[in-house]
Amino acid sequence: MKDHRKDKTEFTRRDFIRVGATGATGVALASLGALNVAAAAPVAKLPRRRYGRTGLEISALVGAADWNPDVIPLAVEAGVNYWHKAQRWSAESMPEAIKRQPREAYHLEITVDRVGGDHMHGHIDEEQHYQFVKQAVARSAVGYFDVFKFHFGYHSVQEAKTEPGVVRAFDRLKKEGLVKHLALSQHHYNNIGGDMAYDIITYLMDHSPFEAAQFFYTYGDKHELEDVLALAKKNDFGTIAMKTMGGVGRAATDKKFQALLAEPRFKGSSPGTAMVKWLMANPNLTAAVIATSNFDQLQENLAAARQGSMGSNDRHALGLLAAYNKGLTCLLCADCVSHCPEHLAIADILRYERYALDYHDLSRARAEYKTLTKDGTACIACGDCLPACQADINIVAKLKEVHRLLG
Repeated sequence: MKDHRKDKTEFTRRDFIRVGATGATGVALASLGALNVAAAAPVAKLPRRRYGRTGLEISALVGAADWNPDVIPLAVEAGVNYWHKAQRWSAESMPEAIKRQPREAYHLEITVDRVGGDHMHGHIDEEQHYQFVKQAVARSAVGYFDVFKFHFGYHSVQEAKTEPGVVRAFDRLKKEGLVKHLALSQHHYNNIGGDMAYDIITYLMDHSPFEAAQFFYTYGDKHELEDVLALAKKNDFGTIAMKTMGGVGRAATDKKFQALLAEPRFKGSSPGTAMVKWLMANPNLTAAVIATSNFDQLQENLAAARQGSMGSNDRHALGLLAAYNKGLTCLLCADCVSHCPEHLAIADILRYERYALDYHDLSRARAEYKTLTKDGTACIACGDCLPACQADINIVAKLKEVHRLLG
């Protein structure tokens, strides 16, 4: 995935390691072709977009607290100013590159989970959510979190209508100045008789105090997601795409795929850079959060996000990835789940496969897989799910493969 082209203001991983994280900014500001003051040039900043009704101007690429700490100084220098899951940082562990900025220069998000179980089986509890945020504010010493995000979201439109605990907890915290804005990350819940993410988000835009949402979105996704993005833009509702890089990680380690990518029509692009440009080119999308574990990934994503517009090589690269993913990589649309007589969380199982094969994080994938009430072994091989898969995956066989990998 690495684009080996370099301009004179880009510094290499070797330089980054040599000067250390705290010195990265200084190197980024200098031309490595000739290290002198006259050649110094600022790092090009990421574009910023209005995050819906929050009014926040956030970077088009969103940072996350689980990023490798070594890459965060460069991200800050490049203009990343919104940090997902920031409650994971304490006053001691929050990166200095963030802390040394004025508090109003960056935006911290806290994600609030259900209690008494996982996102499918836990419940909403106003008091426990309230106390969780209060404790996180005290532990982090940040004064407040800019965005209170209900993690994983509502199970259904009906739950959103009748369960006010999340909103009440937010209202109490906002009155105390501990949070400012309300958002959610929304999953599909048709495996437990709930609704699809796009139906829940569409309801929330007009019938709740929520100001923004984060949800699965990738190249080749369903038209319902495009409709939600257009409606969100019209209603000044912020949107962040997640789980965008399906297949990119495994393609990067596939020798046959890489041999195809070496063809002249793909020159200067890769599935990863093309996907970032595709996301940035969507005028209805606010931002994207993309898993970033190393320096090369960050450099590639920053360069693509700053460029934004797609070339024919990028379109060819996305087409190559889409063909590669057919029959292989789940798009997480969850259509198959509605057809499963065993109500298996197929999309969740295949999301965990992504963690293992695309993020190369096998330990996380296995840990998540173990939390399932029903894993891949519960499949009865009826095949009812197969006609619903727009990615043409043999789901029956795939579930067996995933269980061998993660079980």
